[in-house]
Amino acid sequence: MRIRLLLHFEPPFLIPYDYPRYLYSFLLHAIKLADKEVAERVHNNKRDIKFVASKFKPVGRTKRVNEGLLVESGTVELHVASTEETILRVLVEGLGYGIGELHVRGQRPLHYEARPEETPEHLSGKRFKTISPVNVYYNNPPNGFKQWDLSPVGQPNSPFENEPEVWKRLVFENLKSKYLMVYGEPYNGDFDIKVLTKKPKSKKFFIKRDKKTGKPIYARAWEFDFKMWGEEELLRVAYDLGLGMRNPHGFGMIEMEKGLR
Repeated sequence: MRIRLLLHFEPPFLIPYDYPRYLYSFLLHAIKLADKEVAERVHNNKRDIKFVASKFKPVGRTKRVNEGLLVESGTVELHVASTEETILRVLVEGLGYGIGELHVRGQRPLHYEARPEETPEHLSGKRFKTISPVNVYYNNPPNGFKQWDLSPVGQPNSPFENEPEVWKRLVFENLKSKYLMVYGEPYNGDFDIKVLTKKPKSKKFFIKRDKKTGKPIYARAWEFDFKMWGEEELLRVAYDLGLGMRNPHGFGMIEMEKGLR
C-alpha cells in the first residue's frame, strides 16, 4: 500500500541535491511525533518491516542553484509505501502534529495533503520505472574497498567479472529477506529482472559521517526502466518496500509505467 503526499512550503522550496538524509530525518521525525515505538522500530530494528520513499518531485517551475533545485511554487510531491499500514497511518498523523515543527533543511511545511494510491493488480512482466534511484552495495568486495555500489549495467574498474549478475543476485536476496519479514516464511519461487535503460543515470549522495572515523559515507544509485518477473507476492514486496537497500532514505521506489497497467 502507498500514499501520495503533497507538501506545501513557503515558496520557493529548495530540494537539496543530497536529499536522502534530509528526507529520512523528515519522515522519521513525523512518525516519531505520532508513535515513538513505531519510529524506534523503523530506525533501530534491522529485522523489522520499514517503508520506501520516492524523491521529492517538484510541482511547477524549477531553477537549478548551487545547493539544489529551487521549486518556485513551494510545493513538492512525495510517495511513501509500506506493507504495514500502521507505518503509513502514523506518518500521516505525525505530519499533522508536526506543522510548524517538522522541516527539510530548515524549511517547514505550511500544510499537506495525503491520499491513498491504487495498487496495480498484476505486476509480473509489466514495465516499471524508478521514482527514487536504486542503491545496491556489496560489503568487502574483491578490490579491497570497504563497500562497492553496484551498477545494474556494469561500470569501469569494477572488481567483479560480471557486475550486473552480482547486482541482480543481491536484489533478489534483498527481496527474499523482505519477503521473510512480511510473510514469516522463506520465498522458494523464481525471480528475474531486466533493465531496459541502456545507459542508466547515476548519482553519488552523501549519507552520513562514520561514527568512528568521521569520514563521509556516500552512496551511488541508479535510475532506470525495467521489467521483473516472479510470483505476485514477491513482486508486491518490491512494489511496497522498494528495490535494493536504504529504502526509507529515498532509494529504490518504483512505479508502473502509466498506461501499462
